[in-house]
Amino acid sequence: MASALLEVGGLTKRFGAVTALEAVDLVCRRRVDQDLTGANGAGKSTLMNLLAGVYPPSAGEIRLDGEPVQFASPAKAREAGVSSVYQELTVLPQLTVAQNIWLGREPRNRAGLLDRGALVQRTKVLLETYGLPLDPSSLAGTLSVATRQLVEIARALSTSARILTLDEPTAVLSEQERRRLFDTVAALRKQGLLVLFVSHRLDEVFEIADTVTVLRNGRHVIRAATRDLTRAELIRHMVGHSVDEGRRTQRPQRAAPKSISIAVRGPTRVDLELTEGEIVGFGGLVGAGRTRLARRMAGLESPFIAEYHIGEAKVVARSARHAIAGGIVYLTEDRKRDGLFGGLSVLRNASASTLSSLSKFGIVDRRREREVVAPLLEQLKVVAASLDAPVKSLSGGNQQKVLFTRALLARPRLLICDEPTRGVDVGAREDIYNLIERLARDGVAIVLISSDLKELMALCDRVLVIRDARVVAQLPANATELEIVEASVTSH
Repeated sequence: MASALLEVGGLTKRFGAVTALEAVDLVCRRRVDQDLTGANGAGKSTLMNLLAGVYPPSAGEIRLDGEPVQFASPAKAREAGVSSVYQELTVLPQLTVAQNIWLGREPRNRAGLLDRGALVQRTKVLLETYGLPLDPSSLAGTLSVATRQLVEIARALSTSARILTLDEPTAVLSEQERRRLFDTVAALRKQGLLVLFVSHRLDEVFEIADTVTVLRNGRHVIRAATRDLTRAELIRHMVGHSVDEGRRTQRPQRAAPKSISIAVRGPTRVDLELTEGEIVGFGGLVGAGRTRLARRMAGLESPFIAEYHIGEAKVVARSARHAIAGGIVYLTEDRKRDGLFGGLSVLRNASASTLSSLSKFGIVDRRREREVVAPLLEQLKVVAASLDAPVKSLSGGNQQKVLFTRALLARPRLLICDEPTRGVDVGAREDIYNLIERLARDGVAIVLISSDLKELMALCDRVLVIRDARVVAQLPANATELEIVEASVTSH
């Protein structure tokens, strides 16, 4: 049996009166892919941050090759060979791909100045070694979320890591990019690297991991070989009860639902038709323009203007403010960069869309704010130590529910959900699915953008296949995954 590269014994982390991780044990061996999973708030990110040196444990110890280690900082963890890729992107948009990868470690010439030629060459060698399709000279701010995720992975691989932790690395990757990542992981494994793979996508847990460890409520629940677990058993260990992953129940037909006609005008024009209570999916490959089209619909991309006819009413979305005033609400795919105010409270993040109605003479009525927002946060099962806690302290799934709360307070007539379950565990995903279906039953039209074809098939009444920010095909709810992929790549 391979020797233990990483051992964790009795690891505990407390934040004041809150225990985020309690007496967790973990043994990881070389040439083994270990998956760490559990519901949002289970303690996975806390464990990853302890291993990465983000903060010290309250109790317990970490051992590498049998020797106790203490990391005073992430830099010290990287020096010891522990490198991490986080779910929330940290790429700096104003820098190039090469500058992001080697930030703080740039090659210098004899005068101590940045050696740009060496920087680009070093980056090309790294990217070619791992087969990552990135241009060293591209500005990170111009890249898609999926491509920025690849930059994060390249940065981690540049540190000569012995242990690589990947937190939801495939959440926004296409199938081709996902396969390339898995090939990279397989190559690293042959070199003796230990990969800790945090994922809520159960299919890839069984595909890539030899062993799975489940945490729940900060405690260790089970560690088992993936070959010894069924999907249903794994879900039950994660959330504490069984979850129905099948097709959503059919919604009753509304009496005389209003039609919604959308014309997105600009250098190119796109026309769409929806009805109240309908869930329409946007399918297509990563980079196909699904998000671009959605942002144009929400008044977020000049010079495009979206014109809506909802029954007899007309809404012209020249900006996000106009769109929201007309009931058109966009839920971003990148909650950290475009959605949340990380340093502000859970309560203030949730109320951001409705502050004008909660204010008088520019001053927010805090009591009224809490009365309006708190019940909805509770209804959506947001788990937080306090509503006054910074939203950045919440798990990914709970952050997403805060964004949904904000969207609901805006009273949407059309809700555009862009990758709403990215980085969300199976339990929180079920809550979000139920919420989307409840909104549809109440007459809200939903546009659902997802890279998860099973998600589109489970929720949507029909799927519009997008390419170059245009609709190239329309498929019924019973379309197969193969039909969606074929429509995404077929020339018209």
